Amino acid sequence: MTDSTIPELETKIAFLERHVEEQDRIILSLRQKLDSLEEGFEQLKSGLQDSRDSDDSTPDERPPHY
Repeated sequence: MTDSTIPELETKIAFLERHVEEQDRIILSLRQKLDSLEEGFEQLKSGLQDSRDSDDSTPDERPPHY
């Protein structure tokens, strides 16, 4: 190796390390958003199921205006 290749390699390694750290931060942020969306989806699904359960308990009746 020549004297000029070592600094170039060190520069490339530093760039790649910074890039990997940035990707890690982004992936962590996306994971947190996904967890939040999954939690919201489960709450919506549970609420929908609860509303279906409560609707099943009422008999099908004609509205009062008939």
